[in-house]
Amino acid sequence: MKEIRKTYPSENTEYELTGFCPRDKVLFVDIETTGLSKERSNLYLIGAGYFKDQNFCTIQWFAEAPREENFILDDFLTFAEDFDGLLHYNGKRFDLPYIDYKAKLYGYDNPLNSLKTFDIYLTMKPYQKLMGFSSLKQRDIERFLGKDSDDPYTGRDLISVYYDYVRDPDEDKLNSLLYHNLEDLKGILFILPIIKYDSLKTLSPGLKDIVKNSYSDYLGNKKNELILTFEHELTFPKPFKSLNKDIFLSMSDRELMIRVPIKEMTLKHFYENYRDYYYLPLEDTCILKSAAHGVSRDRRERAKKENCCMKKNGNFIPIFQMPANEPSFKTDYKSDINYIIYDDSILEKKEVLKDYASALLEYLIK
Repeated sequence: MKEIRKTYPSENTEYELTGFCPRDKVLFVDIETTGLSKERSNLYLIGAGYFKDQNFCTIQWFAEAPREENFILDDFLTFAEDFDGLLHYNGKRFDLPYIDYKAKLYGYDNPLNSLKTFDIYLTMKPYQKLMGFSSLKQRDIERFLGKDSDDPYTGRDLISVYYDYVRDPDEDKLNSLLYHNLEDLKGILFILPIIKYDSLKTLSPGLKDIVKNSYSDYLGNKKNELILTFEHELTFPKPFKSLNKDIFLSMSDRELMIRVPIKEMTLKHFYENYRDYYYLPLEDTCILKSAAHGVSRDRRERAKKENCCMKKNGNFIPIFQMPANEPSFKTDYKSDINYIIYDDSILEKKEVLKDYASALLEYLIK
């Protein structure tokens, strides 16, 4: 078994979790294993980080052979007893259950179960769509905030490196294994400012400006859109942009811009009382049963909720909160996007547009 300690006085040691637990009582944790199954794999490396004065310190417990996993686990759990809070990235789903299983396997008390925990991944998960992240891997968050790791390995890649080390120990293999884990620990510290985006849940934008904009797409087709600009009180480590359901969103300190496409198309309004209608296949339309006396039986059938609708051609904008007093439209029954008819009078409805932005944000934060 090896124990490796390092200190980083020049690292960013800003602490963003003042309401979580005292700075000197929070423990960073990241583990490396020979597989995802806690029953059929081994724990071979535990990395821990903590603050001491203005330094960020790390300890790594490394099992030089699988049979040593109980030794590194025992040392780590003993060390963890002095802390009040646990900080990790997606550890609730993997690291912590894995450690707990191994602790029970060897009959060790697990002090982690009594610590407060903060999972950065779970904090950011609701904002993935809003912020335009295709993936929420830790390295993706690091790149978003401006850090590119030079570590060429993934945790899966290193499983074979570890087994190679067990068969034939050498310094290069050991350094690769330690470096990957160390980068993850330091990466958790680096991405701590990302939790400032959790304030998005309190966002209450005030409408600053709205314009209807006309432009030509790359094929020369004329397009129209609404550009809504809002003010807010929040500040962020970095601005972001995203595109969801043709809605372009740009967020920066104290300003939010939303570009909403105005689309000319034919959509369908579906009737909830479809049992009161007949569907006419040849005409692809519906008619109330009370008005269908002149329609022969071979030209009609009972309407279904999937085809009981009214077609409408016009200009539409997507809607993210069902309107109370006007019909909504869809491309088909199963579509999760609703539209309302657009006309220029909406430009004067400031409160409606503010509600529109709030509903859009609520739709994206899920």
